[in-house]
Amino acid sequence: MLNKLKNKQFISPKKALCLSVLVALSFSSPAFSETHTHDVPMKQVEHKDHDDHKDDENHDDHKDDEDHDAHKDDKDHDDHEDDKEHDDHKTTSENDEHGHDHGDEEHEESALVKISLAQQKMAGIRVEKIAAQKQVKQTLSVPGEVVNDLYNTTLLTTQVDSKVISRQVVLGQHVNKGDLIATLYSLDIATAQNQLKVSVSEWRRVKKLGKKTVGEKRFISAKADYEKNKSTLLAYGFNDELIQQFLTGNSTYKSGQYPVLAPHNGVILEDNFQSGQFLAMGSTIALLVNEDHVWIEALLAPEIGQRIPVNTKAKVIIDNKTFTAKVIHDSHAIDEVTRTRKIRLLIENKDHLLHAGLFATVSLELPVSGKVILLPETALMRSADGDWTVFIEQETGVFKQEEVELRNTINGLHQIKGLKAGQRVATEGAFFLASEMAKGGFDPHNH
Repeated sequence: MLNKLKNKQFISPKKALCLSVLVALSFSSPAFSETHTHDVPMKQVEHKDHDDHKDDENHDDHKDDEDHDAHKDDKDHDDHEDDKEHDDHKTTSENDEHGHDHGDEEHEESALVKISLAQQKMAGIRVEKIAAQKQVKQTLSVPGEVVNDLYNTTLLTTQVDSKVISRQVVLGQHVNKGDLIATLYSLDIATAQNQLKVSVSEWRRVKKLGKKTVGEKRFISAKADYEKNKSTLLAYGFNDELIQQFLTGNSTYKSGQYPVLAPHNGVILEDNFQSGQFLAMGSTIALLVNEDHVWIEALLAPEIGQRIPVNTKAKVIIDNKTFTAKVIHDSHAIDEVTRTRKIRLLIENKDHLLHAGLFATVSLELPVSGKVILLPETALMRSADGDWTVFIEQETGVFKQEEVELRNTINGLHQIKGLKAGQRVATEGAFFLASEMAKGGFDPHNH
């Protein structure tokens, strides 16, 4: 500031007045000018000028002091402003901190739903203390189909090329063990019968003479031929009784003819022959099924570690009728097409009401290991991000939403993980509580 004033060469008003008077007198009277010049000592004038200049410098110094003081005041003011701004900033930070904490408190408070007892009653909210249950049995309902009991089913086929002489049964007919199904003729049978006759005669003679007489080799050979020819006829469908009748001449069948007999009780479910038809070796004559028992083949999801013990009881519903069954087989293979595994159940079918091809619904009761917590569907709600949640009562009329995990469905109830026995949970009315929470805009994930 001082340098600025020096550069401008500031002239004080007093000095300016003196100079103006001297100029005026010099122009008006030359004598006066000379006299004045001589009368007034130069030193005085200079001294006066010096005083004026000093006054001016004092004034300037004073002004500089004022400027300096003003500058100092400005600096103090600026420092004060800085301090104020710093204090304001500090206050703002404290306010922000306080505001944030206050917001968290409000957010935490909004996690709770508060309703009166009257509202609970009106909304149908039911609160129960949950308990961990043990020895729970899970009812598993799966689709199934009735199939024939393959352990009591026989596929009757020809063992040699044969011709159908006559048939004695029709499709769907029930027969008993030993009943005649058809009469066939085969040249191979006639050959086997003749060879058996020869071998039987030889064996009887050798056995009567004894091993010492005929020799060990002939004795063993005769016995082997007899047994081989007899076994051939047995393989062709004969039995011991038919063979004996043939050897004694009491058979009702001519040479080369042989009967097809039912090996057990059952019903003829398939017949692929006609009288006079030629049947090559291996051709199907009939399918004989014992329907006193039938199987149910049920399809289960291939859950790892889930095994169905043999003799597990089950209920089977077929055409709105309920039957009792038991598991007889649990498959270890996964079907390549359906990606399921199969279990087999046995059903008593004495009245022959069930037949292969009927669809069934199988209900299995399986024990659940350990203790489980079960909740109804009405206790569960989805959160904003799709997680399952329940409402836990913190105190009377105050509920908090918490996430849980669904493990399984057991008898219409959901097995829950994430809760503790003894907690009070809203088992009904969760929808109303979720609606009240949505009004407050609370997000349990703080999203």
